[in-house]
Amino acid sequence: MNRTSLLVPVALILATAAVGAQTPASSSSTSPSGRYVAIGCLSKQGTGAAARYLVTDPRGEKPTTYRVQGDAEQLARHVGHTVEVAGALTPPASASGQYLLKMNTIGWIASSCSASSIRSGVRP
Repeated sequence: MNRTSLLVPVALILATAAVGAQTPASSSSTSPSGRYVAIGCLSKQGTGAAARYLVTDPRGEKPTTYRVQGDAEQLARHVGHTVEVAGALTPPASASGQYLLKMNTIGWIASSCSASSIRSGVRP
């Protein structure tokens, strides 16, 4: 394998980590296409139709928790895992509310929610 073919995947991983590390309150947190990336631990609150999925991204100055809206079957499969969730970000309706991340894609990073896999943003 030549050096060029190794550099492309590394550059993509670093670019993804840089986008996810931006704070949601900043004006540059979403790209012009409306794509935002959060990397963190996926959890579930409630059951049945009232279930809510949350991803807690510990990167940045303080952890941020996003409510994730998307395919419940895909989300349920990744509860307790470190994931990368990408999609459109909607700010909270009130100061005490949560950001809503409308999931377009979800990617598995690790089978657990360890700080090392989240902080690096690099898949093992």
